Amino acid sequence: MPPLLTSPPDDPLPTAAEWLAAAEALGRRNANAVALATTDTTGRPSVRMVLLKEFAPAGYGVFYSNYGSRKAADLSAVHRAAGVLYWHELGRQVRFEGVVVRSPPAESDAYFATRPWRSQLNAWSSEQSQPLDDPALLERRAAKIAADAEGAAKRLPRPDFWGGYRLWFEAVELWVEGQDRFHERVRYERQLERRDEHSFTAGRWLGRRLQP
Repeated sequence: MPPLLTSPPDDPLPTAAEWLAAAEALGRRNANAVALATTDTTGRPSVRMVLLKEFAPAGYGVFYSNYGSRKAADLSAVHRAAGVLYWHELGRQVRFEGVVVRSPPAESDAYFATRPWRSQLNAWSSEQSQPLDDPALLERRAAKIAADAEGAAKRLPRPDFWGGYRLWFEAVELWVEGQDRFHERVRYERQLERRDEHSFTAGRWLGRRLQP
């Protein structure tokens, strides 16, 4: 059994980051995969898996997407999301909710430069979430972009329709599996005050236990 939350931390984020590191240390593929839920303006929900690329000490998580995707349309309209990380090997999960804003362009540029060549090519080639009548069309588009990039030593800049998001945490729940479904849950909440288009000033976390 995993250790119980006998003394819940004042700040849940270092614990969440430690749990993620423990899952990665097990060699689990995509231990940072998050089920990310959004809604459109009518309240219709949508959920998909994304990779959480950073737990920032300032209090947000970072993921990346095409800015023309369905999730991007939801976030442009509603600016909120919820997600969950779950590691069955550890008997732990982290839930979070909050406000979503785009990452600064320089940060998106820096991350895009670290992506493998084929991943960069896909970002340029795919109109994410749009209909595709013929898969060969996508292959031809990718081949043309690749051929054009040969003259630039295969260096692709970040397309302006692709980049990062910061999910600023307003609520975080730490969950530990217990025997006979007597799980331990501690939910934290805090207030956010907008500082600029990318950032918030965060208040103190207030945590309380929840029944399983």
